[in-house]
Order: sequence, then C-alpha cells, then structure tokens
Amino acid sequence: MFWPFRRRKPATPDALLQSDPRGELYQLFLERGARAHKTAKWHHYFDIYDGFLARYRGQSPTLLEIGVDECGSLEIWREWLGPGARIFGMDINPKSAELAPPGTKVFIGDQSDPEFLRRVLAEIGTPDIVVDDGGHSSNQQITSFEIFYPAMTPDGVYMVEDTHTALWGGVWDDRPGMTFLDYAAERVKDLHAWSGIHANFRRYHTHPSERTGEEAAVPEFTRTTRAISFFDSIVAFERGARREPWQERR
Repeated sequence: MFWPFRRRKPATPDALLQSDPRGELYQLFLERGARAHKTAKWHHYFDIYDGFLARYRGQSPTLLEIGVDECGSLEIWREWLGPGARIFGMDINPKSAELAPPGTKVFIGDQSDPEFLRRVLAEIGTPDIVVDDGGHSSNQQITSFEIFYPAMTPDGVYMVEDTHTALWGGVWDDRPGMTFLDYAAERVKDLHAWSGIHANFRRYHTHPSERTGEEAAVPEFTRTTRAISFFDSIVAFERGARREPWQERR
C-alpha cells in the first residue's frame, strides 16, 4: 500500500486517548509508533471496527486483510482478537510475506486476479472477517468482493476501507464508469429486491406459511446480506440469512 504523504511524528498515545478515547483497539494502534512494523489507518476507523468486530474477541475467527504493507495491522488484530484467531494477510509486495508476525501468514499476489484469490480461499478456508485495505482501484475492490464475499461464514463481516479514493478520479478507476461506491449503491438496491417489487406487495401482507406460488427470483446477495453500512471512507457488509419480508397491521 502506498500513500503520497510524508511521515510525521505522531501525537503521543496518552494525549490522544485523553481527548478521544476509543478503547483498547485504538490504543493498540497508537502504540504502533514505538514498534518496528507500522500500519496506516484513519483514526476514526477504530470506532467502526469495534462496533462490527468486537463480538469476535476471544473467539476463533478467521480474518483476512488485503493490503498489509509492513504487517503492523496483523499484529494489532492478533493482540486485539486473541490467540484463537486465525490471521491472514494479502499484499502485492513480496517483502510483506517476510514481515508476517508469528502465527500469521501473508499471501503474495494481485487482488484483481480471481485465480489467486481462489487459491487463497482454498488455503484459509471460510473467512469470518475480510478487511480490504488493498490497492483501492475499483477493479481490485470489486473483484475481491465478488470472490470472497460469497465464500464467507453466514454471519461474516466484509469491510472495504478508503472508499474516498472513488472520488479521486480516473487514476483509481479501472472499471470505466463504476467506482466501488457505485457498486455498493447497486448492492443497496439488491437489499430491496423483495420489497422493491410492487406487484408482490399483497403477497408480503400474507403470513409466510399461507403464501402460494413461487417466491420472486432475487440475487443470492439479497438472501445472504442483512445490512450495508456507509461511513466516511468505509463500507461494511454484514452477512445474515434473510427470507421474504412480511408486513402486518396490528
């Protein structure tokens, strides 16, 4: 991961925590300044991480982070999630594999290469958490999502970081006319695939056990996604089994 800015001396952890406390995960990030392997994260991300991922702490989740650079973030995930977590990374820079912390593994390859992504899946199994902090081009983000998301656990969380790069112009967009924000907006429409069919509204006022006829054909994404959340520079997808909706007047 490359960012065109100069490194500046970070504020002290104590000063930041006093002004903006965000818990243990944020503190682990602030402490990176004293460690050899760094990671670049926006400070406001940590509230978002905590909200979606705290339930995995002390459990045995499989986490895959795309774009790990010096692997400092993998150390953070290991410390925060606990020793039972299986931590994996991906990067296009071969040096990242050499920096992988003990108990983690980094795969080297292009996140826009479907065959490479499938090989990663074959080795790590079913991921619970995917964090995409990779190359940030729309093609990379969309290709990775379309391979990894359907392969996740039924209640997994997929987070795409730094989505503000969709607004930076053509250098980041190698799918003409389709940024990741555009793509995510289309997935919002998929969430409404059942209720968005006006002709079926009478059906949705009927108890599910009393309905006749076939269900409307909807994307698999509709059946397996409970929510999409948009934040400044992060889009989070929460998986969860869904059925046809039911509206009732009482």
